[in-house]
Amino acid sequence: MKLVAALPFALVLAAACSSEAPSTPAPAATPDGGTADAAPVDPKAALAEAVRAATWTRVAGAPKSSGKQDDVFFASKTRGFVASGPESAIFRTDDGGGTWKKVADKPGTFFRSVLFTSDTHGFAGNLGAGLTPSIDDKNPIYETKDGGDTWAPVASMTGPAMPGVCNLTAAGDKTLVAVGRTNGPAFMAQSRDDGATWATQDLSQSFSMLIDAHFTSANEGLLAGQNAGGTGVCTIMRTTDGGKTLTPVFSSKTRNSLCWKLHFPSPEVGYVAVQDTSAGPPTFGKTTDGGKTWTELPLPDGGNPKAGYSAIGIGFLTDEIGWVVGSDSKKPAYRTFDGGLTWEEEPNLAGPINRIRFVDKNTVFASGSTVWKLEIPAK
Repeated sequence: MKLVAALPFALVLAAACSSEAPSTPAPAATPDGGTADAAPVDPKAALAEAVRAATWTRVAGAPKSSGKQDDVFFASKTRGFVASGPESAIFRTDDGGGTWKKVADKPGTFFRSVLFTSDTHGFAGNLGAGLTPSIDDKNPIYETKDGGDTWAPVASMTGPAMPGVCNLTAAGDKTLVAVGRTNGPAFMAQSRDDGATWATQDLSQSFSMLIDAHFTSANEGLLAGQNAGGTGVCTIMRTTDGGKTLTPVFSSKTRNSLCWKLHFPSPEVGYVAVQDTSAGPPTFGKTTDGGKTWTELPLPDGGNPKAGYSAIGIGFLTDEIGWVVGSDSKKPAYRTFDGGLTWEEEPNLAGPINRIRFVDKNTVFASGSTVWKLEIPAK
């Protein structure tokens, strides 16, 4: 006890006898327990730390499938929907994923996508008849006006018959876009009145199949799929007139590839998953000018550049932090913290993942064989 009491006195005495300048006083404490001149926190580094601390988990009670749930969409923080093609069903949650209820059950229909423009008004895309004997529903788009309790084919669709839909997207100002389909033929349907009427376009001269779209207005947008002409490569085309004319802006160097999902975390920065169906090398595409130009960049190849990687789901929380996941459950999911310059294995997420959706900056859902959720702690 005497030694402890004497220590401060010894320090004071040493300071008084020293010829060196007095040490700088300790910074004053702030009310929250910090210090007045503490170094500012780098928000990007803090977010990366929070993401690393979070864990992807399977949502208990969420619908499951022998294949994959094709889409997940949240109309609000609590109300969400899952489109399950293999189950010919749509499921709804009203408590943020805690419990789920089947709200559409239509044998012969393959629900591939789901989109809501309000809590009650939504649409679901059907892959369409002819792909397999079990899919015989020819209605490409269904609509609900009561939050998913009832669904019916859209009332007005003009133009050539659209065989099926892979993706639905909203462009703002009541503009909706539907594209499809896997294995072709390639069509686009557009509504400019929040789904009251639709007009279709046959885009088979440009694409052998259409998988996804990203539109920023009724006229300006990007279409992703596989090019027409038999060369079979992942292709993105840009339009500035609502699809009347298309300009190629991205073509993968990997043969037998297919552009799957697009995602734009900001107006200028966007990504596309390249589904490599042959022998690699695994890649993805990135734009930093809103889709006008694209660069093809490498994904990890596991030491074997010819192994291929069937990337389908891609999603970015910010321009830098994101995930890409394949269709093969035996291959890893990847995450990046630097905009795709480097990738590391995501330890808690497994394919197949078809879609990654961001409810807000702290909540992420992914649709696959079940529904996955990532809750990022606030920083």
